[in-house]
Amino acid sequence: MNYCLVKRTDWGLPLQKVFKPLCIANKTDMAVNNRNQLMPCCYIDTPHYLEDSTLKKLVESSDISKHKSLEDIINSKEWVELYRVVHEASDTQDTKNVPWPCVDACSQEHRRAEWQK
Repeated sequence: MNYCLVKRTDWGLPLQKVFKPLCIANKTDMAVNNRNQLMPCCYIDTPHYLEDSTLKKLVESSDISKHKSLEDIINSKEWVELYRVVHEASDTQDTKNVPWPCVDACSQEHRRAEWQK
């Protein structure tokens, strides 16, 4: 699923959405959920978001009790790939390869007043 980076408002004017991933901007920390799984952030730990196949695989591979260290988890292929696509999308604003929950949680609308700054 691709996430559209332009959203229409009720009055028909488009609001530009900017992808600013909190996990790479050091604005949020990793989280451990109540299932003992390491998460890239707490914002994506919802049943709706975890239906995404990429995040589902990531979380299933992140059971802390099945690894020797947290470093083993974040160096796994699932985590490395997630951070690669998130970094790339942050630079290019092309979010087609980013899991939609990450785009949804970390995209901000910029209103006309903000554009004029």
